[in-house]
Amino acid sequence: MRRSRWAVLALGAAVLGAAPAWATWRRAESNNFILYSQSSEAKVREQAALLEDYLQFLRILTGVTDPAAPNKLRVYLVRGRDQLRVVRDVPAGVAGFYTATPSGIAAFADDRSGGWGEGDEEILLHEIAHHFMWQYRPSAYPAWFIEGFAEYAMTARFKPKTIEFGQPSMNRAAWLRNARWLPFERVLFETPPKRPQDAALYYAQSWLAAHYLMRDDGRREKFRSYLKAIATGTAPRAAFTQQFGDVRTFERGIETYAKRHLTFSRGTRSSAAIPPTVTIEVLPEAADALLLSDAAMHVGVRDDFAPLLLARVRSEAAKRPDDPYAKRVLAKAEILHGDASKGDALLDELLRGSSADAELLYFKGMRHLRAGRMDEDERARHFKQARNWFGRAHKADKYHFPTLARYAESLTTDPRFNSDNTMEIMLFARELAPQVEELTMNAAHLLLLRGKFEEAEAILRPLASHPHDPSLAAAAQALADRAREKGKTQLPKPPPTPRE
Repeated sequence: MRRSRWAVLALGAAVLGAAPAWATWRRAESNNFILYSQSSEAKVREQAALLEDYLQFLRILTGVTDPAAPNKLRVYLVRGRDQLRVVRDVPAGVAGFYTATPSGIAAFADDRSGGWGEGDEEILLHEIAHHFMWQYRPSAYPAWFIEGFAEYAMTARFKPKTIEFGQPSMNRAAWLRNARWLPFERVLFETPPKRPQDAALYYAQSWLAAHYLMRDDGRREKFRSYLKAIATGTAPRAAFTQQFGDVRTFERGIETYAKRHLTFSRGTRSSAAIPPTVTIEVLPEAADALLLSDAAMHVGVRDDFAPLLLARVRSEAAKRPDDPYAKRVLAKAEILHGDASKGDALLDELLRGSSADAELLYFKGMRHLRAGRMDEDERARHFKQARNWFGRAHKADKYHFPTLARYAESLTTDPRFNSDNTMEIMLFARELAPQVEELTMNAAHLLLLRGKFEEAEAILRPLASHPHDPSLAAAAQALADRAREKGKTQLPKPPPTPRE
């Protein structure tokens, strides 16, 4: 699980009162999202419309006109920390998180009061802004802008017919007013600080810098040139000074801007004219007890957390031995973390009623992939069986990126692994889920094996400025440097792909 972001509310730990009882789950699907919520149908429809309006706002803000991504973002609105902890063992005060792994991508936010969507959704909107940036415009952004853009976008305020944006978060504004700022030299060219007070200032100043650059046409054009220079290999400091001069002059300009020139904008909500199409279904009673365990498996479960999850799923499924939903969740839990033979039998039973179910076919593949990972002597045999099931799963859903990633893994015991075909499979998986760093790193390694050095360097550059994982950023930078050096030496072309 490479990428998991905790989002902590400044006053999150002060929320009082016991968590409400778990209620019926509803699943709402719109053009870009699959939303799970325990609110009423009318409220769920409002929540889905707000998410779609926000995504349309991000498109207008960035000029993105690409078609909707084929993999819709899953969003889970939970009631209290106890429900969050079914998915992750989150620290106190955490009100939500986003995670992107080779297993799946999802965002989770606390909707303790059932009133989410009334101005308290900044945490989730911050993470959706990150998701959007990497989905549609992955680039070698500096770390401060990755956070500054999300901070700028997350303060969008939704009225019944309008949306306002550009106003500061009250928390960030308080830091800018009452604390001694970090030197902008540090904000612009160093990794985000870890000390809580410095980190809070870093976020606030990153928001201010993004506001300063994005709300003026001239500065915005200079900023685009700055990003292009970074993307083509210019050092960030050199690229910055080419466009904006010395840092101290830039800093003085921002200080003046903060005192005199801050503005915000108001526009029409997309849903005010044409409400988005939203289909809502009430999930079965078994989902009340099992949905969040299923969500945890969707994004991947830590090894030390798996026994607790498995025990919980087994206990709840045993109360509902004939429930199809419970059987499905239990099958996944057994395949991934328990008795694979029991999971296999449950999958076979479920597939008899739905032979083209992409998810069930994928887990049949996972049954053999997991067995091959644990048994080196039988790995080649199991991986071959896994490929057969992953192939069927791909035919059922060609956009399911975990299937593509796992199929490529199953080829590691086959001579065809070092081939253009495997490389294209991994590149397609990365195209579908550019937020998943592991997919990018694996694709880059295959590009290097195939002698595609420029392409490898290009996809690694965005990871080299990762703001929350210095070790990942360093590994990506080292691999990008290796690709650049190999490209200079013009190594021989790779051997032809073996025939089957």
